[in-house]
Formats: sequence, structure tokens, C-alpha cells
Amino acid sequence: MSVFNRFCAKARGVAQKVTDKAENLVESASRSMKIKSLEIRIDEQYESLGRLIYRDLHVDEDLEDEKLEIIAAIDALYDELAVLKGEKEPQEEVSEENVTAEECDCAEPEVDAE
Repeated sequence: MSVFNRFCAKARGVAQKVTDKAENLVESASRSMKIKSLEIRIDEQYESLGRLIYRDLHVDEDLEDEKLEIIAAIDALYDELAVLKGEKEPQEEVSEENVTAEECDCAEPEVDAE
């Protein structure tokens, strides 16, 4: 192998290493941006929940359903955040049709016949 061929082979190897490092850096930056975005969305949901609780204290409306929706949204965002941070494995979306009564612990209670 000539000197030029060895030089070209080493240059390709170095270029590949630089490319790999750059890709890792871009992925890391992208993940950091997604995490920060989720944290901002969580803060916004907490603010909405606080406004709703304040409103609930001053009006005679039943706002429990709205509170539960915001709490569910916050929980979903925290789950997404945990997946991005690598603290939790991604979960499959579960539809109501695919869940059996035993899985959700919602089997009809047994009634004592007298």
C-alpha cells in the first residue's frame, strides 16, 4: 500500500470519527431542547391548574372534570419527560378495547345471591 493510500484511509477514519461525534452532539442538544420544552409545558399546565383552583374557590361551578383533565395532562408530560431522560421505558398506547377486565382490575363484583 502506498503512502498516499494509507493517508487516505486514515483521513477517512478521522472524518468518520468527527462525523460520529458531531451526530452525538446534535442528538444530545436535540434531546436537551425537547426536555426543556416539556418542562415549560409542565409549568404552563401547573399555572392553568392554579388558575382553575382559584376560580373554583370563587364560583359555584363544578370544575372537577377540568381539574382532572389538567392533572392527566401533567402526568402524561411527566411520563414523556421520564422517557426522554431515560428513567422510564416508553409505553404502548393502550386502547380500552385491548384491556381485559382482569388487567384493569375492573371486573364486575360478585353478588351474593340469597
